[in-house]
Amino acid sequence: MSILNKHRLPFCGPNLIQRSQGFTLVELVVVMGVLAVLTLMGMGVYSHFIKSAKNTRAIAEIRLLEKEILEFWQTNDRLPDSLAELGHAVMLDPWKTPYQYINFDITAGWQDMRRVTKKKNNGKGNGKGKSDALNEDFDLFSMGEDRMSTPDLDDGSSLDDIVRADDGRYTGLASEYKN
Repeated sequence: MSILNKHRLPFCGPNLIQRSQGFTLVELVVVMGVLAVLTLMGMGVYSHFIKSAKNTRAIAEIRLLEKEILEFWQTNDRLPDSLAELGHAVMLDPWKTPYQYINFDITAGWQDMRRVTKKKNNGKGNGKGKSDALNEDFDLFSMGEDRMSTPDLDDGSSLDDIVRADDGRYTGLASEYKN
């Protein structure tokens, strides 16, 4: 008789074969739960990364368009009538929406379309703050992820817009713009 059969060790021999036939249902459920939690955490990080990458791309493209507009202005002594005049008639932002360009010199009704925000009052006057234009030369922006926009940056539908403000001194999210 062998030593294994004589002592009947629980971790070897026939007992091992009987005890290790698979995972229990509880073990499988626990593993599936852990995998689900890890997947959800990864999806949150991934979606934030994608959103940030799209915003960064839109900012870079607006700066590129701004540079081309200013070069056109310097060369031709006027602003281009549209982005098509620069060769960007169908340039789309990361959300597949055309970039918005408003030349104040030629656009009829531009006063109603000019991008504005409420100026901070800094404790002076009646405390109401006054509406002020973002740019004096031209507006250039992306309508952002929701593809909706209004001239007032303080409106909810404009908070995700990528804007050019202060005549080019700021380019970024409208919600992060500090005037």
